[in-house]
Formats: sequence, C-alpha cells, structure tokens
Amino acid sequence: MEKIKKFFLHWEWILVVLIVATFAFFSNKLGDSYTFVKLLDQTRVYIVDVGFMALGIMLILILGDIDISIGSTAALSVTVMAVAYKSGEGLPFSVSILLALLVGIVCGLFNGVLVTRFKELFPMIITLSTQTIYRGIAYIILKDQSAGGFPTWFSKRLGYGKVFDVIPIMLLCILLMFPIFYFIVHRTAFGRQLFAIGTNINAARYSGVRTDRLKVLIFAGSGLLAAIGGIFLTSRTGSVKYTIATGYEMQAIAVAVLGGASTSGGKGSVIGLLLSLILMTCLKNGLMIAYNDSFILNLSIGVLLIAVVLIPNITNAIRAREELKRRRQASAVQ
Repeated sequence: MEKIKKFFLHWEWILVVLIVATFAFFSNKLGDSYTFVKLLDQTRVYIVDVGFMALGIMLILILGDIDISIGSTAALSVTVMAVAYKSGEGLPFSVSILLALLVGIVCGLFNGVLVTRFKELFPMIITLSTQTIYRGIAYIILKDQSAGGFPTWFSKRLGYGKVFDVIPIMLLCILLMFPIFYFIVHRTAFGRQLFAIGTNINAARYSGVRTDRLKVLIFAGSGLLAAIGGIFLTSRTGSVKYTIATGYEMQAIAVAVLGGASTSGGKGSVIGLLLSLILMTCLKNGLMIAYNDSFILNLSIGVLLIAVVLIPNITNAIRAREELKRRRQASAVQ
C-alpha cells in the first residue's frame, strides 16, 4: 500500500492531475473555442520550438548548471541559415540547415569550454555574456532587416503541415525525440553519469567520470537542440530577424523546472518535461483565448512556477517536522 501511495505521489502524476484540471476548467469556461482538436493545432506554437530547447536545458540542469543563451543561439543559427540560403540565390537549403546546426553546436561548445575552464565564474554569468554576444552577432549580420524567401515546403509542409489534417507534423517530430531522450537519460550509464555529476561532482570525478568532457558535450548538445528549435520556429514564422526567439530561454527553463528538474542539479525527468509542455500548452492557450493578454499569461506562469518551487520545499519541511516528532516520541517512550 505504501509503495502504491508513493507511486501516485510522484511529480509526474501531479502534472497529469493539473493537465486534466486545466483542460476541464477552460473547456467548461470557453466551450467550443477550447477543444482537444484546436488545442492540438496550438501545439505548433507552444510545444515544438520551446520543447527542443527545454530538452537541452533539462540536461544542463541535471548537471547543476544553467544556460540562458539558448534563445540567442537559436537566433544566430537561423540567421546564418537565412543569409547562407539568400532566398534561393545562395547555398542549397539543405547545406544552409547544416550550417545552422553547426553554428548551434559551436555556440554550445563555446559555452561548455568557458564553464569548464573558468570554474570560478557561475554558468549564469558566462551564458548571460554569450547571450549578448550571439544576439549581437545576429544583429551585425541582419541589422534591422528580416530575411526569408525559404522553400515553400519549409513552411507549408513542416511549419503548417498536418497528418490526416489533424496532427501537426512539427508535433510528431518532437514526440519522436522523447523516447530517445528517455532511454539515454534514464536507462544508460551516460544518463547515470549526468545525475551523478549533478548530485555530487567531486564524488563523480573520483569515481572516474570525466566531468569536464561530459559538461562540454552536453552544452554542445544543448546548442544543437537550440538550433533545431530555431529552425522549427522559423518554419512557422516564415522569416528571420535578429530578435527571433527572444525570451525563449526563460520559457525553456520554466518548462524544465516545472517538469521536475532542479536548479541545484541531480534531478530531471523526460516524462515530466513532456507533461510540463502539455500543461503549459493547455494553460497558455486557455489564457490567450480568455484574456488575449500576454501580461496575464506571463503573470500566471510566473505564479505557477513559484508554486512549483515552493510546494516541494513545504512538503519536505512538513515531513522533516513529522520525522523529528516521531523521533522525540520514540525517545520519550524509551
């Protein structure tokens, strides 16, 4: 009985309850404006591009680090892609996409090298600096201009295409990533090393884990995922400006934390991340239909995140108090 109780008290089950409650509330309040089919269509806006970035952020949070440059990494990557393609007059589009992915890897690699070589600096300070640098390079390349003229299939098939006229192709692309990430993070020695570093980096190092090499690899992977997210975002918007993906780093961190990752490291869940994305989609879409106000949207998400951080701390404090009470009673009996 105790095992069943603990199983259903897992954070993933709490997220499932929140998803059902949120969907039931808005579907009752908004009626035909808020249906499952319409919500499925909105996953292109709220799940895909942020989801790819959140996967990378989750891995970094598991390590006990943070990267707030992923939005700028995405912007610089797709800027290079747009300039290289030059509306069909430059490089082939496939080569331009490969260049965007390469830029993402290089940006992440640079972050990883700085974080591992300058341990006296917090990763937040380092990535805050690179955030400005990457966004600044994108501005130098494009100025205030926008770049577009991408192939028709890029927007119509990838950005707005649907399977059976219901399921967005973009959604299927990211859903295919979750089983892969679940296996890597939760079922391999590589994943166990990530959690070991986040839990106690010195113990992991003495156990033979090459912590610096692994950190650089994860930061590079996060840069790659940011570039992929930027490509999907561009397929939806149809053009690129240096301001593209502004604020996406905060959204990705919010999704990862809501999914169960900890900013202190050693915690993270791929299933939790997926459920967090679904919950955010239900909440954001409902709030936008009901109020059409981005301020209320950001305020609500901020309150939700504070609650997510506070609830575990409060429950841990209650459990610690109860445990202390039990020990005192046991010692009094003796």
